[in-house]
Order: sequence, then structure tokens, then C-alpha cells
Amino acid sequence: MRYLLGLDLGTSSVRAAVVDPEGRLVGVAGEEYPIVAPQLGWAEQDPEAWVNAAYRTVRNVLNQVGISGSEVLAVGLSGQMHGLVLVDENGMCLRPAIIWPDKRTEAQRRQLAQKLNQNELYQITGLPLATGFLGLSLLWVKEHEPETYSRIRKVLLPKDYIRYRLTGQLATDPTDASGTLLFDVAARKWSEDLLGVLELAPELLPSVLESLQIGGELTPEAAEATGLLAGTPVAVGGGDQAMAALGLGLKPGEVASTIATGGQLVTITHETIIDPGRRMHTLSYITPERSILMGAVLAAGLSLRWFRDTLGQLEKEAARNLGVSAYELLSLEAARAAPGSDGLFFLPYLSGERTPHMDPRARGCFIGLTLSHTKAHMARAVMEGVSFALKDSLLIMQELGVGIERIILSGGGARSRVWQQIQADIYGFPVQVVQRDEHSSYGAALAAGVAAGEYRDLSDALSRARSDELLQAEYVYPIEGNVKLYQEQYEYYKALYPALKTVFGGESGE
Repeated sequence: MRYLLGLDLGTSSVRAAVVDPEGRLVGVAGEEYPIVAPQLGWAEQDPEAWVNAAYRTVRNVLNQVGISGSEVLAVGLSGQMHGLVLVDENGMCLRPAIIWPDKRTEAQRRQLAQKLNQNELYQITGLPLATGFLGLSLLWVKEHEPETYSRIRKVLLPKDYIRYRLTGQLATDPTDASGTLLFDVAARKWSEDLLGVLELAPELLPSVLESLQIGGELTPEAAEATGLLAGTPVAVGGGDQAMAALGLGLKPGEVASTIATGGQLVTITHETIIDPGRRMHTLSYITPERSILMGAVLAAGLSLRWFRDTLGQLEKEAARNLGVSAYELLSLEAARAAPGSDGLFFLPYLSGERTPHMDPRARGCFIGLTLSHTKAHMARAVMEGVSFALKDSLLIMQELGVGIERIILSGGGARSRVWQQIQADIYGFPVQVVQRDEHSSYGAALAAGVAAGEYRDLSDALSRARSDELLQAEYVYPIEGNVKLYQEQYEYYKALYPALKTVFGGESGE
């Protein structure tokens, strides 16, 4: 039997999934790595740490499944989007990668807001002008590290650097390139006009290949490091949102609500939808005839992680003793509080915010604390606040004419029973909870199957995703009384950001 291997380079960890030809997930392994903040508001990672973690993870998953590298038909790639990796003429990284939560480019954002027509920019790129995108990070390097900028041979996205280290090939794909602020999302190519205005050399950017193509073959050096066979084909792959959509079998009319480090509400559309309010992200999909419409929350699961690390020390200690996750104990704690957290609100803007405010100066806060509130109320308020933030995106989708037939929950937030119910109640929709945790790495494996000819086409791969026995899902239905309560609370929630905007810094993301 020949297997497919999907590798997802996430923000907090790399994940590897082994999939059999029938689309069944047969093995998963992962390894974490840190986010480094040399200065307040910065977010960097060491690409070499990514590579070494990826190598070890591939070896680990092969050992776990009990197969040799020669049994892997093809490898597919997925990765965190928007990050900046710079390589020199020898293929060496020139500096740590600047990744998506980074806020250092606020000055560049403001300069471009004055220099460019933001509506025209949004029409071209499908992206609001916000910090954390590769294009702005590259402008920052050009301004603040000119010696480094002068030595750049190629600008890569994170997963494309992994492919380079596996195959020696420098390239990207439309799904990932569309998250850079330099890509023409309708034409599926780099925007020459935009590069000219920004005075960025086009030759610095990699060629754009389609996600379902083969992007190179495993080099002998990479084969030795991973345990795979030299010459194994490596698919181009895509950004984690596109690969997760494939891994979920997402179709138009379906929405994925993902709570991981960040949070996303994602749907696939038949046509390219551009939000006149510049609140949403329009990204290229795996195939040209469809697009991705996405709302983004910067600190979704990250908000609960912050709560765990700052106020959940007892849960962390108890979790170690019990052999369970601290998040499980925090979920049990949150379940002790009534829906609505007795009037306590949490704004999950710990890293600023994207949809709908596009404000890097926004800040997280608890609002409405009283002497009667407990840790249980605070834990629940964090979950409710993140869900309210994602509801902002859901309502914008409906405003833009997107029909919603079902909502699928994924990511760490989908593992918590109380958070599942909170999302169902706040969205006012039944939500489907998939049993398989792996989506981006699984989707990358399916993309490899299409590229290598194991599957006929994308439709065949999607049918495998939906027929995968581990994707069998249960529905969580909204509770009528909770829905009414949360509708009332959401109106208060919506009023909080405008009321606090001047406290956060006096300006929105305009």
C-alpha cells in the first residue's frame, strides 16, 4: 500500500498526517516551537527550528504508523500564512521570519494608507491594509534593515521555505500568495502595478504554481533527514486555510469556524466576493473558479491560552497530576458559570484585531467585573467573547449574500463541549463537530494525492475527505433560551469597541 503524507507548518507547531489511499487518517505526529518577541509587539520564529521540527515529525509519524519512507507516494504542504522568510543567493535565511501576529509595521501601514487608495488596494488584493502581512513586513525590512534587504535573493512564505528545504525549489501558490498584500487575487498573479508603486523588485518574489501541481522532488539530503525516499514528489500545497477547507471537504454554503491560535470563519464562494466595508479577507482557492471569504480574529484560542498561563496555574498543576489537558479543566470551570457569565464581557483583542475593526491598537479587556464574579465566569466570558468576535464575521458573510447551510467547528475550540454549545447558541445555528482534529495536514495529504495522480481530481479528493470514517460528526443544537440571551448580549458586545476605541489609541485601522 502507498500512503500520502501531509505536513502543516502551524504557528505553534508542525503537524504531519499519514493518509491511506481511501482517505483514512492512519497516523499523526507533531512538535511545538516558540514564538519569539525581541521587542514589544514583534513576533518572530527561527526557520531552522521549523525545518528541524518538520524533519523529526516526519520520522516520528512514519515510526508511529510502522511504514518505511518508500511507502509514501507523495508529500503535500500547508502552512501559516502571511509570514516573511528571506533567503540569500546561497539559500540561507538572512534573519528570523516575521510572522502574522507581528505589529511592528504600523508606521508602514499608515504611510501606505496615505499613499494608496485603500479601496483600489482592496479590490486588487482582497485584503484590508493591516499589520502582519508579508508585503508590509518586507517594506519594514527595506527601511530598517537595508543591508539585509540588499542581500535578498527570494522572499518566501513559511511553508514555501519548508518546500525549498525538501526539494531545493523556490515557488509559492495562489492561496498563500493571496495573503501577502502583493497579489492580484482575481488574476492569480503578483500585481506588477502594486509592486511598482511600492518600489519592490518583482524578481524577489517566487514563481506562482498551482496548489495541485508537483513542486519538486525530495533531495537526498532531505530524504536522509526525514526517512523518506529521495525523489518522492512534493506537491505545491497551499496556505493553511485552503488546505483546511480541503481537509474538511468544505463546499459553497458551508462555513468553517476554526478556533486555534487565531480564529477564522471561512467559506468557499463560487465568485470572488469583495466586501465594500473592507472587513473581510478574500483569498484565492485551490482552483481558479472558486474563492475563499474569511473573517479573522487574531487571538481566539490564544485568549484562552493567555487565561490558562496567567490565571490558570492551579488547573495547569492539576492537569499534570491527572494526566489531562489544562484546557479540559478550564472548560469544566467555565461550565459552572451560567450562559452570559452574569453580565461579564471579554474583548479578545490581545493582539489587536482584524475583522471587523482592522485595528492593531485594540486591546483585550474584561468589562463588567463585580465582586460576585469568579474564575468560572471569567473562563466562560473568554469563550463567549471569542465566539461573539467570530459572529461579527458570520453576520458580514450574510450581509454579503452568502447563504449558510451548515457551520462546521474545528480547531482546539471544537474539543470543548461547553465551547461547542456557546458557539451554537451565539451563532444561532446548529453546529457540526468533526471528530478528526487534523484538517490542514490532512488537506495537504489529499492535495498530494491529486498532484501525484492517486485521485482523479479535486472532486475525488473532496469525496475522500467526506467519506473518511474519522470525519463522522455530531450536531450540537442551539438552546432557544440561550440564543435569545446571547442576541441581547451581542448588542452590548458590539457597542463596547466603539466606546473604548479612544482608550485603545484614538484611531481605528483606517
